[in-house]
Parts: sequence; C-alpha cells; structure tokens
Amino acid sequence: MNKFTKTAIASIFSFSAVGAYSAAFQLAEVSTSGLGMAYAGNAAVADNASVVANNPALMTNFKSTEISAGGVYVDAHVNVDGRFGTVNASHRNVIPNAVVPNMYIVSPVNDKFSLGGGVNVNYGMKSQYNDQFNAGVYGGLTELTAMNFNLSGAYDLGSGFSFGAGLNAVYADADLKRYLGVGGKAIAQRLGQTATALVAAGDTARATALGSVAQQLATMPNNTVVSEIKGDKWALGWNAGLAYALNENHRWGLSYRSAVNVKFKGQYSNGFPTAYNALLAQLAATGTSLPISQATGGAEVAGRLTLNLPAVWEFSGYHKLTDRLAMQYSYKLTEWKRLKSLTAYGNAGNTLFTKAEDFSNSSRYALGFSYDASEQLTLRTGFAYDQAASKKHKSISIPDTSRTWYSVGATYRFTPNLSADVGFAHLRGKKQQFTEGNLGAFNTKARANLYGLNVNYKF
Repeated sequence: MNKFTKTAIASIFSFSAVGAYSAAFQLAEVSTSGLGMAYAGNAAVADNASVVANNPALMTNFKSTEISAGGVYVDAHVNVDGRFGTVNASHRNVIPNAVVPNMYIVSPVNDKFSLGGGVNVNYGMKSQYNDQFNAGVYGGLTELTAMNFNLSGAYDLGSGFSFGAGLNAVYADADLKRYLGVGGKAIAQRLGQTATALVAAGDTARATALGSVAQQLATMPNNTVVSEIKGDKWALGWNAGLAYALNENHRWGLSYRSAVNVKFKGQYSNGFPTAYNALLAQLAATGTSLPISQATGGAEVAGRLTLNLPAVWEFSGYHKLTDRLAMQYSYKLTEWKRLKSLTAYGNAGNTLFTKAEDFSNSSRYALGFSYDASEQLTLRTGFAYDQAASKKHKSISIPDTSRTWYSVGATYRFTPNLSADVGFAHLRGKKQQFTEGNLGAFNTKARANLYGLNVNYKF
C-alpha cells in the first residue's frame, strides 16, 4: 500500500475508532435509519442503500440507483472505579467520543439483478487511560478498528425469494500499549524478598543482581511502557443473504457475514533496559518475573498478532400492520467464541504480549416500529438488548457489558429523490464488578448517547 493510501485510511480511523457499543468491540452503527429503530429488522428492511451492509439480497427491491452517506456520533461515558492492590485505580471517560461513518450505493442492472457497494466500520475499540494510571499494566491504550469495503450482487429468484452475496475487504489497524503504573513497585517488593532469601542461601551473586533490578523498578515512573504492539493489515471475508417476501406487507431476511482472521505483522517495543534480558531466565527460576518476555529498551522489534473476528448471523422480519404502521424485529448471533486471546509473538516464536479474552458467543434482540405520518415524514422507534461477550474474563481495556438500547428517529423526504435520516439512541450498560490479574479490583459503569445523520438520493 502506498504512503498516501495509508495516510488517508489512517485519517478515517482517527475519526471513527470508538468504544464498543455492540457486544465486545462490534459496532452496530451501520446506518441512521436503522439507529432510529435500534437496528431492528436490519436483514429485512429495505429503506435505503444501507442494505449492502445488512442483507445484500434486499438490493433487488430497488428500482433505480440510490446512494446513502452519513454517520453516527457516539457520545460515550464509561467510568472505572477500582483499586490496584492498596492504591486507587479509578479513571473517568475511558472511551473517547467519535464518529462512525458509512457510505453505500445500490444500482439495479436489470429487473432481476442488482449490484451494490459500501464502506462502513464493523468493529471499533478505543479505550484510553492516561499514562500515569496506577493500573497501567491492565489499561493503557487499546485501539482495534476494522474498516469494511464491500462489493455485492443480488438476484431475484422469483416466487418472493431473492439471494445476495458479496466480498468484504477488511482493513484492520491495531495499537495496544500498556504502562508500568505502580506495578514496578509491587514487583520490586517481591524481588527484594527473593533477594533476601538468596542471601540466606548463600547465593549472593544472584541476590545482588535481583536487588539491583528491584531498586531500578521501584524508581521507574508510572508511564514506563511495559509493552506496545502496533500494525495494520488487509484481510478478506464474504457475506450472503436470503430474503423472502410473502407480499408487499410481510418480508423476512437471513444474513451471514463470515469470520475473518487478520494476521498483523507490526512492531513491538517496551521501556525496560535490554540488560534485563540476561536476568529473565533467572527471575523465572525463582518464581518471580517481569511483565515481559523480551526487553527492548524502547527500540522496535518485529512482532505478529492474529485477530480472530467473528462470524455473524442475523434473522429479521418486517410486517406492515396498517397502511401507515410497520413492525420490525431482529435476532443476531455473533460467534465471539473464536476470540480466545490477543497474543503477539516475536520472530523467534517467543510471546511478546498476551491478554486472555476467552469471549463467548453473544445474542442481540431488537424490536422496532415505523409510522408514516405523511408522504414526507416517517417516524421510528425501537428497543434492543445486547448481550456481553466477555463473560469469563472481564477487562478494563475492553469494558464490555450487556446493554439496553432506547431509540427514536425519522426520515424526511424533501423531494421524491432526496431524503434525510436522523436518529438518536440512549444506551444503558449493566454495572460490572470484577477482578483482573492478581491485584486489580474494579467496578465499571457505561452509558452512551448516539446521534445519527444520513442523506439519501435516488437517481
């Protein structure tokens, strides 16, 4: 990839990398019309060109070329209260606010076949603790983003059935950084105890070495980088969908997006002196270790990390209850059990960084309604419940929690060809209480307000 292309995509990421507002770090915010119904009926509703992201089979419902472009602004409030050993480890607003952009186009080729394309963010995670945070070994910077470029085709099979499929090119970017915090002092205390035991055993040489390391660790600043790995990579996936229309008032859809393995090759570094490398084996032999497998002294070394993104299934229904009122619903299953850990390896096969995730599959349930108040105005509302994926290993770096969505929205048609969608959703996360590692004890609270705007045009 040339430098200009990388810079352009990186600028999009800086604008769109946000906190996780679907299970784990999956993003539901693919359109504004969907936001107004809490994304109920995503795989069955054909309101605009965002069907490219939801169910490509629905592209056969379009009689002319249509584009849709916009985004959702996420105003997040995620707070962490806790302790690291005996010291305070609380932090406010760990998820930065940001915009999740989208753009789609659908174009019928003939009465049976349609083509479509789109750009949206399927996954985004950015949690950021300041570099003086006492529990920096658990929460520093965690940024994972996957931008999805999709090209799809759909065919009308007849008898109410249509089928669509597409290819996804995923550009993923990752940056994970952890700081020493007060962990250096905790490790120094243990090393001092080990050194005292070695002196008693007559092993003064090793005791002196460990004592020297303990003294350095005790005085290292909180913002010493324990580990950082960053990289970017392209990967390929695919998606498919099936839709069935009983008549113009009743429609069902089933969509699938494949799992994707993103194999990053990037750079790893930390702030520990390279002289520590000679002591790592000795430390391991005494039952005490540093939170590294290789000290780099701030220099970057080659590393690799595989990010296992999940497959996603969604079943939806759309039913016109009266001439003006319609009901939509969805069930989504995300196969998060594929993500067991985030582990970076060096060229020699040594582990440079690891974080257990051990995610579980998650479900999302949504119900929404739309009402045609007039020929120009459609009103929407919706409710959703989103299950957490991190049930076994709670973490402050990915503060995942089950959440409830309350949404409202509208579409206004300025002309038969030009319309705009607006949407708002309030999310309430379930309060969490958990331990992390040997010293962390935390409570997390999360809520967010989402504001969406999309413009649609038919040619």
